[in-house]
Amino acid sequence: MTGPIHGDIEAIGRDAGSLQEISDQQAAIMKSLGSTLEGLAPALRGGAGTAMQNVGEQLQHQGQQFATAFADHSHKMGNNAQILSSADEHGSAMISGVGNLIV
Repeated sequence: MTGPIHGDIEAIGRDAGSLQEISDQQAAIMKSLGSTLEGLAPALRGGAGTAMQNVGEQLQHQGQQFATAFADHSHKMGNNAQILSSADEHGSAMISGVGNLIV
């Protein structure tokens, strides 16, 4: 037999917001770093410049992919918090209804 599942609904909502904030910061850092590396490319000659430009582009692309994944998880957590809160309110109303029958 499994035990009850406990969850702090408010904490889930806060975590979702924090995850979105981390996502935004991470995306900005990766974009800035990628742009910096791309900007260095003209100062380097030959293959090093091309490699630096490629790394910059890859960092920007990878940063965007991470940001999208973080944003998706944040959105899912927010939805879960809303669903759990709604179910909790419904369950509370049902229990109160049973309590009102006992007189």
